[in-house]
Amino acid sequence: MPDALVRRRTLPPGVRWETLAIDGWPVRTARWPAPGEASPGSILFVGGRADFVEKYGEAYWTWRDEGFGLATFDWRGQGRSGRLGRDAHGGHGDFERWTDDLDVVAGWFTATMPAPHFVVAHSMGGHLTLRHLARGRSPFGRAVLLAPMLGIQAAAAAPGLVRRLADVATRLGLGRCYAPLQRGYGDWQRRPERQALLTGCPDRFGDEHWWIAGDPELALGGTSYGWLSSAFASIDALFAPGVLEAIATPMLILAGEQERLVELAAIGAAVARLPDARFDLIAGGRHELLRDVDAVRADTHRRILAFLKAAA
Repeated sequence: MPDALVRRRTLPPGVRWETLAIDGWPVRTARWPAPGEASPGSILFVGGRADFVEKYGEAYWTWRDEGFGLATFDWRGQGRSGRLGRDAHGGHGDFERWTDDLDVVAGWFTATMPAPHFVVAHSMGGHLTLRHLARGRSPFGRAVLLAPMLGIQAAAAAPGLVRRLADVATRLGLGRCYAPLQRGYGDWQRRPERQALLTGCPDRFGDEHWWIAGDPELALGGTSYGWLSSAFASIDALFAPGVLEAIATPMLILAGEQERLVELAAIGAAVARLPDARFDLIAGGRHELLRDVDAVRADTHRRILAFLKAAA
């Protein structure tokens, strides 16, 4: 295989797989120790909704090339960390529970990987990283958030209507059921319209489904009513008075100019309240900046590396 394809469809050598038991639930983790004493530090990568460890292999190769130690994991209910929905593809979950899980994962990361400790988080993972940081016990010296989910763009209806529907359905005991227009993993997640939302690179978009074809247990379908209700409540918690203002961790936030899944205005509103945060737009970028076309990926990595290495 060409080198570029190898880096997209393999993981860097030396990975150590471990399972954390968090209140009895198995959470799959992967880590690569720092390659030498001159390492600039260790990165915890926090993925988004429906992500799994293997999906971001190409980014891991880049960070390993730069000498970073690295760790990542599958969220409870995703990848190979077990499922929470009514069927194997159900995209269900609770943001309070996930925030608690991230506290545990952060402790595992700092106990097993050398300092300085950094976090790079994507989409839902960026949201949950902010919730974690807001608790005031974070070990991370710097944080990079990529298209953090601080507001949800609802293509078919106003977010307020989506929220009311999700809250009512959850109160009626339908929280684990698929929300409207959502369903199990299948051809609808491979359609060109979805690719256009996530990445401008059809090949990298195809990598996700290549991994799933090889291991169908990695697949996840659409969101549940409960996921949506919990997500909106968690956004409210983040934007409550004084919460963002108390997060002192130096932070770089990146999003694509062509972002269509999360709200750029909400990110801007959060940055205005964070004490030490910078918000940059990536020219031509879409939602998955680390899996976009080469120019977008290169710009994203350049900014991440410069920000993290400036901590030395």
